[in-house]
Amino acid sequence: MADIRFRINGEEHVVPRKFPVTTSLNEYLRETAGLKGTKVMCREAGCGCCAVSVTHLPPDSQTLKTYSVQSCLTPLYAVDGWQITTVEGIGSQRDGFHPIQERVAKFNGTQCGYCTPGMVMNMYGLLHQKSNITAQDIEDNFDGNLCRCTGYRPILDAMKSFAEDANIPKRKPIDIEDLNKKLCPKTGDECSNSCASRSLNLQLNGVSWYRPVSLEDLGKLMAGNKTKKIRLLFGNTSTGIYKNEGPYDVYIDLHRVKELFSFETSANKVRLGAATTLTQLLERLKGHQDKSGFKYFGQMYRHLKVVANVMVRNSGCIAGNLMIKHRHNEFPSDLFTMMEGAGAEVEVFCATNGQTTTVSMLDFLTKVDMSDKVITAVLLPSLPDNVVYRSFKVTPRWQNAHAYINAAFKIPFTAQTIKGRPSIVIGGISSKTVHATKTEEFLSNKCLSVPIVKEAYSILREELIPTESPLEASPKYRKELASSLLYKVLLGLNTSRNSKLWSGTENLYRPISSGLQTYQEMAEEFPLKQGLPKKTAPLQASGEAVFVNDMPRFHNELYGAMVLTEVGSATLGSVDASEAMKIPGVTHFFTAKDIIGENNYKVSSGLFQFPPHELFVGKEVFYAGQPVGLILAGMHSTAMYLLLVFFKDKVSLQYYLILYSDIDFTWVIIIFLFRII
Repeated sequence: MADIRFRINGEEHVVPRKFPVTTSLNEYLRETAGLKGTKVMCREAGCGCCAVSVTHLPPDSQTLKTYSVQSCLTPLYAVDGWQITTVEGIGSQRDGFHPIQERVAKFNGTQCGYCTPGMVMNMYGLLHQKSNITAQDIEDNFDGNLCRCTGYRPILDAMKSFAEDANIPKRKPIDIEDLNKKLCPKTGDECSNSCASRSLNLQLNGVSWYRPVSLEDLGKLMAGNKTKKIRLLFGNTSTGIYKNEGPYDVYIDLHRVKELFSFETSANKVRLGAATTLTQLLERLKGHQDKSGFKYFGQMYRHLKVVANVMVRNSGCIAGNLMIKHRHNEFPSDLFTMMEGAGAEVEVFCATNGQTTTVSMLDFLTKVDMSDKVITAVLLPSLPDNVVYRSFKVTPRWQNAHAYINAAFKIPFTAQTIKGRPSIVIGGISSKTVHATKTEEFLSNKCLSVPIVKEAYSILREELIPTESPLEASPKYRKELASSLLYKVLLGLNTSRNSKLWSGTENLYRPISSGLQTYQEMAEEFPLKQGLPKKTAPLQASGEAVFVNDMPRFHNELYGAMVLTEVGSATLGSVDASEAMKIPGVTHFFTAKDIIGENNYKVSSGLFQFPPHELFVGKEVFYAGQPVGLILAGMHSTAMYLLLVFFKDKVSLQYYLILYSDIDFTWVIIIFLFRII
């Protein structure tokens, strides 16, 4: 029943059990610790502005691990025993700026500066992980950091100045010893590696938080709480995708269950513990890709590097990704597609009977009830030398995006003939589509020829029936895309193909970006027209620049959020905010009726004449995203309440407007509109 303890920038924090179980590390840093240098924006682990560095001792290691994570999704109660480093902890105007902060400023890598602390801390984590980094390492490491105003060239130039192979001015690798990477997360002194694992049992306002240290303890906790709603938790990255799951009665943190961190190899298989992070998986795939039977790991490695982003891969584990797919079959899990394509198996531990069974990846998805079970490991098989394995991910952007389509092909192939049945796994089609079974059957034991390839192409197009969703690419596009990937693979099998078709078999690789910026300087006008870093850049890089949401609260300050429509060309019937107004902390809900004067924010004047632009919907809804009203609440509004809105057009439609915010939410209240079908 002890409180949790951790260190922030070397200072110990003892956290009482007063915070809601859903409190994130970011919320604690900003609102309790007062460290506003760590920013917040998307709350989806997608923008990187909330990045911090964490150091802790995993149960499978005798060496402290330091890496960057997105604090917006990291649960507060999961960091017990960790050392947290924020942008304020590595340098400041008073104590001197860190070399990363200095170079971002000198290379003009800031404009508004809101994303800059996250950029700095992401780089800080990378420098801890590798002593000799390359420009490619650096560019790959920034797949989870977004900037909307500066442009990435000066940011990457600043970071690449630390690379040993960088060909840019002012290059100077940093001394890794200056990073204090051996601080113990409990004492702040040089770590003796004597930190003992401890279990946790926290009771938080009717919700339980447990941290077991063995699989046996985990089984007992699951069995003892089988009548309650349980959330098994590791990286918590799924909440960036599926935000409104819960509430849960019991949270079980898996960070200290030592059996889940195993790594075993043999000539026939590789066994990866369920808690293997995606970053660790990358390392292990790369380390075994040259071994007999596991050369297909090279394909998996290339594919996995464009799954999520570095900080998500640092936090998320294999089992977590597979469980998202298990709960949400429509989720285009690249990990599931790759592993099912290779014929991987899953080890599942049952808390009810204490038994562990091994099932195929497909059976895990379609036949296994995981309500009383937990994944313990994934088994990747060795493949014969004649088996061709290829996997693909096609996305809206090169990095950090869900797939339009992902696919994995495993084809036993000898002398222009497919020996046996191939495996064709395609994700992103529908929640029910896994294997292209008809195409697999057709290609079994076929000798490849132009007519065979054309027929296989036609069969695949016929059997794929993509679902339609406004959040996805069109069904037609996804069907054509999946079919083209099959053609790409079959074309690659044909060693006698026309040289003009060679490019159709290969993947396009993105080279390292580069750029050069020069300034015209006139000596006779010195010091005018000299290129100089702006004065505020170091403060932006150190997190000391103050933005609106970093300012201290005023007395009686309220937070507001627009209530938006998600449909257009409709008629607003009524808005009922009565339930919302019952929530403690909610003070006002303003609509068009509350506007004194004209409901118009674009007033005509003189030569500039404009048609009226309504601030809030009066009667007609002209476009999706048009404000219906504004709701105001205090900082500590407790949420989850319902606003009922009726829209009427030619067909009577009914919509529900749902307002969510976290308990003790300190940013804004976010409102979503869902159509009830």
